[in-house]
Amino acid sequence: MKSSIPTTMKAIVVESTGGIDALKFSIDHPIPSIPKGHVLIHNEYSGLNFIDTYHRSGLYPRQLPFVLGQEGGGTICAFSEEDQQSQSDIQLNDRVVYGAFGSYAEYTAVPIDKLVPIPDDLDTPTAVACMTQGLTAHYLASSVG
Repeated sequence: MKSSIPTTMKAIVVESTGGIDALKFSIDHPIPSIPKGHVLIHNEYSGLNFIDTYHRSGLYPRQLPFVLGQEGGGTICAFSEEDQQSQSDIQLNDRVVYGAFGSYAEYTAVPIDKLVPIPDDLDTPTAVACMTQGLTAHYLASSVG
């Protein structure tokens, strides 16, 4: 099941690794396909993390070109054709956060098992901030003796 989804989107794309100049702003990047076991998220926020510089520079290699970013949050706007009838715990327009590559874009295809529902009393930017940065802070605070 799909809502109204364009064919292209805005995205930050890395076509070749390097410094800050490797980041390219595309206004017509193709919307990602939705493989089995995935949903399409219409991103509202993307987490910015230091590890993104490792991907951009090539220190942590990725297949080129790629959309940068690995955590975000927004609403579910489509299911894969295979999954549209089988999901009862998540619905179109549910607000979620996730940890998956490609979040520096308007839309990201995300594995269903990487979705975390956002509680009604929590705003999306706070929920996104709690993913990598919040979990890192919790880990560090709870592991210091």
